[in-house]
Amino acid sequence: MTLARPEERFPLERALRGIRERFADAVIDADRMSLREHLVVVPAARLPEVAGAIPREWGGALIAAFALDEREPHGRFRLHYQFSMAPEDAVLTLIAAVPGEAPAFPSVTPAVPAAHWLEREMRDLLGVIPEGHPDPRPLVAHDGWPEGAYPLRKDFAPPHTWSWAPRFAFSPVEGEGVFEIPVGPTHAGIIESGHFRFSSVGEAILKLEVRLGWKYRGLETLVQGQPLSRGLEIAERACGMCAFSHALAFSIAVEELSGALPPPRARAIRSLAGELERLVNHVGDIAGMLTDVAYVAGAAEGLRIKEVLQQAGDVLFGQRFLRGVCVPGGVRRDLDEAQQRWLRDVLSAVRADVEDLVRSCLANAAVLDRLQGTGRLAREVAADLGVTGPAARASGIPRDARRDHPYAAYRELDFQVPVREGGDVLARLEVRADEIHESLNIIDQLLLRLPGGPLVQRLGGLTPGRWGLGLVESPRGLLVHWLRPGPGGSVADWRVRSPSHANWPAVAHAVLDDIVPDFPLINKSFNLCYACVDR
Repeated sequence: MTLARPEERFPLERALRGIRERFADAVIDADRMSLREHLVVVPAARLPEVAGAIPREWGGALIAAFALDEREPHGRFRLHYQFSMAPEDAVLTLIAAVPGEAPAFPSVTPAVPAAHWLEREMRDLLGVIPEGHPDPRPLVAHDGWPEGAYPLRKDFAPPHTWSWAPRFAFSPVEGEGVFEIPVGPTHAGIIESGHFRFSSVGEAILKLEVRLGWKYRGLETLVQGQPLSRGLEIAERACGMCAFSHALAFSIAVEELSGALPPPRARAIRSLAGELERLVNHVGDIAGMLTDVAYVAGAAEGLRIKEVLQQAGDVLFGQRFLRGVCVPGGVRRDLDEAQQRWLRDVLSAVRADVEDLVRSCLANAAVLDRLQGTGRLAREVAADLGVTGPAARASGIPRDARRDHPYAAYRELDFQVPVREGGDVLARLEVRADEIHESLNIIDQLLLRLPGGPLVQRLGGLTPGRWGLGLVESPRGLLVHWLRPGPGGSVADWRVRSPSHANWPAVAHAVLDDIVPDFPLINKSFNLCYACVDR
């Protein structure tokens, strides 16, 4: 067995020591507000310097960044930059203040490219300006967005009439033979709204711009002042296919605030439902990739298996998308002995069917010709952009919150984190196929030793001013929910960062040097959500 070097096993310790030695004006762990987070307060002027050192020198990965409106009563906006320090199950959070009357700070993006979209959202939604950002164009706020309308400011009031023709400014590629190909935002299929603009020579892609935000819903604004029960409903609807993961991350944040630990049986059922949601998504994603290479028989079989899994969720939990199952403190639904036996039989058949499906498509030369080498995402690019989930693991980055930041029952379970090095569509398909196998094994373990006991732990009081952090490995990758309570157990502030938000910029890199007809396949191999980005 190869033992990890101490510097690999204790990156948080090294980071805190390094910050203490090199940044004398930083205040470390001024106040522990959540269980995993270690807080470092830094002057805004030094934020890029400190943030850049964390991934470069100490192995941290940026997982979220956001701003809070604290003009009343503190006269400031507060910035949070959260880095996963995975081997120690910790999060290192940099906090900086910018004045309320002149909310600007030096952009972190040149030092930490993963902050790219996050900082543009700060400007659009709070009017906090990242000076020196390499792409200062609006991300959410289309051209024509009302001037001075910042939905996450506390004094924001939606106008009675707010209508304009959505447009975005693009950065064209100029040169002989260069064409622009616009796709969307309205598509031929029944999918969400997203615009893709290709610059190409012939069929070769020189550049792709991904523009979302066509149906911005303002969920983080909508939840302010609402009771936790309403917050959970809104969280569950951030994404259709990852509803359970969002409910779980929200619930974990609430539980951290209240000091409640869900009972063992509830934690086990949470893990089971999470793996069932992962199975539905992964099988559906494989079917989507096979659709785009015209392997019709394989695609149809994948969709059939997906339907079997969704019907199983409906039978066991009363909801095909697993809504209403998870609540702060535990779960609402139990599984009796007959249901457990039935589920084992269903998943045994699913295991055999998925193995046959994957074997058949990987033995097909025409399928492999489309998958191999297509949409390659280099490990270095994936790391710089903060890519997460199967897309990251297919590019050789072995991160998985179930292992790195255990929640629910995962600390007691035995499972592997599949990794591939190819970074192409084939690698992303193979990672999903391996993860299906692991998910089935996890559910087997849970059913064999499902603990007894209650399903819900009563919540304690929520202390205003503190906050909770929920980290969940959704089917698409790391999902982050940050929650601060208000008076009477209401929600004062809520921030969400989905894996799709982290991964969309990587799609624009993965298509470079490929051909336009391969874009649907490459896009499907990431299979990212629009809605949770337009939250």
